[in-house]
Amino acid sequence: MAEEIIFEFRTVGDTLRVTAISSETLTEVTLVAPANAARHDLIRLAERKLRTVEARAAHSIRRRRERSRGLLV
Repeated sequence: MAEEIIFEFRTVGDTLRVTAISSETLTEVTLVAPANAARHDLIRLAERKLRTVEARAAHSIRRRRERSRGLLV
């Protein structure tokens, strides 16, 4: 199954709250921007933030496995 990213846009006063959720990893990120910001820029920024968070999580998991003393079963 191909990964999908769900974007949610909510206007809060004069700001826009953008949430991106990965359907594959169920990772969620949120950013806040001016309400008049270009939507395609916000989508690109939210996707980039999502990829960064996922990469950090994967790196953290690999480091924990490398440092563990036993085997995970």
